[in-house]
Amino acid sequence: MKQLKLEVGKTYRNRNGEEVKIIEKIGKGYWRYGGNNSKWYTESGDWDVCGAEHPEDLIEEVPETRHSFALVAEALTATRYTFDIPEGVKRVTASQEGNRIVVEMVPEGPKPGDVMISDWGAVYIFKSDRYKGGYHNCFAWLGESGNLLIGDWCLPGRPATPEEAQPLWDALKKDGKRWNAETMEVEDVPESTRIREWVERHFLEGHYTQDNISEVIETYLNYREGKK
Repeated sequence: MKQLKLEVGKTYRNRNGEEVKIIEKIGKGYWRYGGNNSKWYTESGDWDVCGAEHPEDLIEEVPETRHSFALVAEALTATRYTFDIPEGVKRVTASQEGNRIVVEMVPEGPKPGDVMISDWGAVYIFKSDRYKGGYHNCFAWLGESGNLLIGDWCLPGRPATPEEAQPLWDALKKDGKRWNAETMEVEDVPESTRIREWVERHFLEGHYTQDNISEVIETYLNYREGKK
């Protein structure tokens, strides 16, 4: 039988069939490897160095089996599992409840520029934590009533879906503004750009003829110049 060589972080089985995870290693002495059962072992897994076999001796490594999150927990037969941690997860907690393995993943906090939605239905662009996470500073905020604010603070929320974020983009556009993810700021859209986008949208969709659009632009320019 191949002699064991213990490593911190791995799990082994003793002669009684019990599993022991090695959690620490010290620099001197025979018993250098500490288990999660508060017992110490030699590098080869012996609990007793007198030569006689002992039930506490570690005799084999417990193989590590990789599984996908998509598998049903009840179908797993191994006693140790390794999971791929999704990007953006801050903490993973695994627990056993009856014959089920429950894995809870806690995501990292929001990053500047993330679009969030609060329990009250407010959609906002996250800027930074305020008062140690009790509130969030935001670049822009749209209340459930449709009130738009640029640069404010609000109650914290969760990441918004694209559908939940759309009203914020619509409100910014209606107010002549847009979010610039590269410069991380809400910027004004030039009036010439807004007019061109309006013309292109209505002309291509067939809402107005070319003459109609010319009349609308002329009326708008007269209004801007204070003419009746």
